[in-house]
Amino acid sequence: MVASSDEGVWLSPKWLVTGVALATFGLILSFDLRLGLAAGALLGVIAVVWLYLAIRYGSLSGAPSGRKSLVAQVRVQASNRRLAAAQMRERLSAKQRPDPTQRP
Repeated sequence: MVASSDEGVWLSPKWLVTGVALATFGLILSFDLRLGLAAGALLGVIAVVWLYLAIRYGSLSGAPSGRKSLVAQVRVQASNRRLAAAQMRERLSAKQRPDPTQRP
């Protein structure tokens, strides 16, 4: 099963991508100032769009994550299915056992 990225761990892939983007921006800026400023503007636009989406759809607004609630529902359903399967196996095995009070 894939590990959840909702736990707020510091080694999340988004931090790796952010670090690589900033390092790339630094390299471009050191190569050519105008190209670096253009890359910085693009990086800034991407950051603003990400911030807007994060605030609008909950990851920074404090609203509960839709993914977390969906994962919780799936776990409850899986638990219910396992319980139902165990009860069904128990019923089937009870039917197959001979009744000790009856004699052939």
